[in-house]
Amino acid sequence: MGWFTKICRNAGLMIHNLKDPEGEKGTRQVVSRRVEEDKVSESVTLRRTTIEEVEVKSPRDPQSSAEAESE
Repeated sequence: MGWFTKICRNAGLMIHNLKDPEGEKGTRQVVSRRVEEDKVSESVTLRRTTIEEVEVKSPRDPQSSAEAESE
């Protein structure tokens, strides 16, 4: 990886981390997980995995969310 590519990548990561900080992602919990499997032939198996999750995010600005609720 060249020096210019490294600078561009690090600049992009810095902007991403400023826009979406790690601590504000929320909590994610898996509600259910289901695997359906169908053997079509000896060498082919079709598999579908369904994962249902619930994600709870905290509001970014507590004042703006309180104002929105009062309206």
